[in-house]
Amino acid sequence: MRAVAVRQFRGPAEGMDLPEPVPGPSELLVRVEFAGMNPFDWKIADGLLEGQRPHVFPLVLGVDAAGVVEAVGTRVRRFRPGDRVVGQFLHDPVGTGTYAERAPVPEGIGIVRAPDDLPSAEGAALPTAGMTALASVEALGFARDATLVIVGASGGVGTFATEMATSRGIRVIALARPASATRLKSLGAGEVVDPTDPDTPAALARTHPTGVDGLLDAMSGPPGFARFAALVHRGGTALSTTFAANPAALNSAGVRGVNLNLIPDAALMGRLVQEVADRHLKIPLERRVTLSEAPTALAESKAGRGQGKTVVSLHA
Repeated sequence: MRAVAVRQFRGPAEGMDLPEPVPGPSELLVRVEFAGMNPFDWKIADGLLEGQRPHVFPLVLGVDAAGVVEAVGTRVRRFRPGDRVVGQFLHDPVGTGTYAERAPVPEGIGIVRAPDDLPSAEGAALPTAGMTALASVEALGFARDATLVIVGASGGVGTFATEMATSRGIRVIALARPASATRLKSLGAGEVVDPTDPDTPAALARTHPTGVDGLLDAMSGPPGFARFAALVHRGGTALSTTFAANPAALNSAGVRGVNLNLIPDAALMGRLVQEVADRHLKIPLERRVTLSEAPTALAESKAGRGQGKTVVSLHA
């Protein structure tokens, strides 16, 4: 089968012909229609989980997908051949990913049956970024009329979070480059502010002198996160999806600090799909690429040039 993989950590992503996978007793074999592209993909290739989880090489990239079940193991009970499924396929050993014509996946992780009215391309764009955004918004727990700063609002997590927050009546200040302003405002953001302007934190402090209720930062390292967390008033919450928060320092300032540790499961994925069904979420699918184009698109993502969501078509 055709796949995109790396031969070693930090090696180049390349197209390969690999053996067809065989599902284990508790696994499904999914004919992948579309794979979702995330920064997490190239981070895994660069060794993000090295030493933490077992890996296999060549390491097939990709953790998100939508497709059709072709076969099931003897212990599988939730799915059967012919089911359309969507979800996050990451499991041990890392490396049997979704940038491949077929992918095995345990039935007990974050996958669900895809609704009939959810196209596979849009479904593939959902899982990791969407579950991260939904878990973040749920962890913040804000009521209507709260004010939330979202850093990295033009990326997959930030875009989903912008939509989910505004659908709950939360006022969103989206930090993104000016080129993304029109799109983010169409998704509900009340303000769009350029995070690359050194004066941005001070300007926001002037326009919101009593502080904001919360911060959701899907991009910054610790120094950047700390700059924006200073905008949150006492009693508010500052959340990082990149483990950039210092909860002890924030707590001493009266702010709840949260490093979100995403634990994907079928229940969370089901709630995410329901967000789409309830029209709280318009999937920001920006680009479709073929499998042969995936290494270039992945390199662009790594260089920070991605916006919205890119999906890889496996059977174009």
